[in-house]
Amino acid sequence: MKLLTSRFLTFCFAALFATAGFANLGDINVLKAREAYDEENAAALNEYTNKLKAQHHILAPYAQYWLMTLNLEDTDNSVISSFLVQHEDYAFEQSLRGSLLKKLGRHKKWTLFAQELARYQATKNTAVECLTAEAAHVRDSNVSLMPSKGLWLTGQSQPRECDTLFDAMESAGIIDEDAVWQRFRMAAEKNKVSLAKAIMKRSKGYQSSQQKLMSSAYKTPNTFLKKKRVSFGTRFGHEANLFALTRLARKDTWTAINAYKKIASLLSRDEQSYFHAMLGLQAAKRHEPEAKLWFQKANITSLSPEQISWYARATLRQSDWAHLLTVIAKMQPEIAEEARWRYWKARALMALKKGANQQDKQAVDIMTKLALERHYYGWLAQDELVNYTPPKLAHYNATKREVAAIGKLPGVKRTAVLLNLELRWEGRREWKKVIASFGDKQLLAAAEFANQKGWNDLAINTADDTRGVHDFSLRYLMPYKQLMTNAANEQGVDVTWVHGITRQESRFMHYAKSHVGAAGLMQLMPTTARWAAKRAGVENYKRSMIHDLDTNVTIGTYYLRYTLALMNGNKIMATAGYNAGPSRAKKWLGAQSLEGAIYAETIPFNETRKYVQRVMANMHMYNQQLGIKGMTLKQLMGRTPAKPVS
Repeated sequence: MKLLTSRFLTFCFAALFATAGFANLGDINVLKAREAYDEENAAALNEYTNKLKAQHHILAPYAQYWLMTLNLEDTDNSVISSFLVQHEDYAFEQSLRGSLLKKLGRHKKWTLFAQELARYQATKNTAVECLTAEAAHVRDSNVSLMPSKGLWLTGQSQPRECDTLFDAMESAGIIDEDAVWQRFRMAAEKNKVSLAKAIMKRSKGYQSSQQKLMSSAYKTPNTFLKKKRVSFGTRFGHEANLFALTRLARKDTWTAINAYKKIASLLSRDEQSYFHAMLGLQAAKRHEPEAKLWFQKANITSLSPEQISWYARATLRQSDWAHLLTVIAKMQPEIAEEARWRYWKARALMALKKGANQQDKQAVDIMTKLALERHYYGWLAQDELVNYTPPKLAHYNATKREVAAIGKLPGVKRTAVLLNLELRWEGRREWKKVIASFGDKQLLAAAEFANQKGWNDLAINTADDTRGVHDFSLRYLMPYKQLMTNAANEQGVDVTWVHGITRQESRFMHYAKSHVGAAGLMQLMPTTARWAAKRAGVENYKRSMIHDLDTNVTIGTYYLRYTLALMNGNKIMATAGYNAGPSRAKKWLGAQSLEGAIYAETIPFNETRKYVQRVMANMHMYNQQLGIKGMTLKQLMGRTPAKPVS
């Protein structure tokens, strides 16, 4: 990691010296300070911090923040608190205050903790949540710890700051045997075996030998069950055998069913239900037609949000509209109110009324309300309404004065310097802090300012945040319109599709790089880029060329054409294939032809499902931007063919 950081900063230094506008000592000192911070070199960081303070550099407080973070334990609490007061408008303020709260909590400085907590804006900081609950209990032992049970009941690892709280909850009987094994299951469902093994240590019947047995159940579940490695005489025995069954369910339905039949009589009704829910989930993700049957054998009221959502998808894939309505009716309210399930509920109601040659009033009401929402399901809803005319949305163009005012804001000035120094994560965070309290008109002024600066991602994301008035030319930017039009025409693919893909992949930022290594405007993997470059006729291709605009778009549009050809011209499958690979896109076909929206809804990868839906929605909006009429989103989605019989 340090080697990568060093290489990145070396690149930044070279870029600074090469660009006269940025070749100043202060900017270089910022990068050197950042390098020292990444390398945990406090002495060097202190030196550069002092230099930046002496130069009155706009980012000197960032160097101070890095130094304070590095020396948090050794820095006087009053010094940190004073620094925070002076820099409360900086993006790092809440992060540093959260770190201070964790320090105060670890050292049981509850009076100071309460003072700092009063200035802390609630964020998803689990450590602070745990310490806050602990502090309340310390102040008054009569304060119930029951509201904190949600901090325990999660399949994710929790920070060490929660340990004391959990100990107190265990002493109070809130974390009892059932709560231990409930969380054990939650961790196991997410395949977090190490966490599950740590959780079960709180069980009253825990023995160290159980760790090895759990490893066996995880690695060789079939053998574990066949050899009866652990009896059903204890709660651990029940949970370990159930865990082995669910491990089998992840791999093969019928192997799991055969193993289940041999021990079903030893399982409680709750355990049988749990097994069938897990089996249904895995079978539904594999698009097995029996998935619905397994879900029916489970207690529907005990299904997790993920499980009941996949129960609905399994019925949807079979176009069992009546059963879909039953499942949606049993969903937790917050799940049922998601746009997707409101849409599919209305579709089910319409499908059941289809024979009567009339539209269901409840369905029309749902669709009419949904059609006002500016997203994928909202646009699909518009397509289902007869003679529907979308309301004219309020449009606003920010004035020059409003745009100029954005550039004068201190946070925006810091954003500009950070982005120019390639400190993009910090730059985006400053920008987010600045616009957090903006109304629609200010947001559009900020989006236009970002657009003029070439911060395409910030421009799009900011314009996306408006609720009452909009500027869709900013929300759906086309900064490389001619380049993409030429490339799309050369490859014979829709230019709106190319724009839709690129907006989702990189927000038109050529330097973008994903966590898996995809790079450039169209987010190409290095091996794919090298393969496609050769076939696209890119001469003397080198890996460093992947960020070149012309090269990236040339290769990307070629790969789109190639993927589209593999899918016989089916755009929704090609979009899925571009994200997850062509073989997976074909694997997800149904035994019968599927409506495109159903194919997309039942993609088993969350990332790819959202990706396909957003790309197609983007394409729909770019069609409008370019004045291409006559094609609804539902028509763009089309249908997928039946899977070929092997």
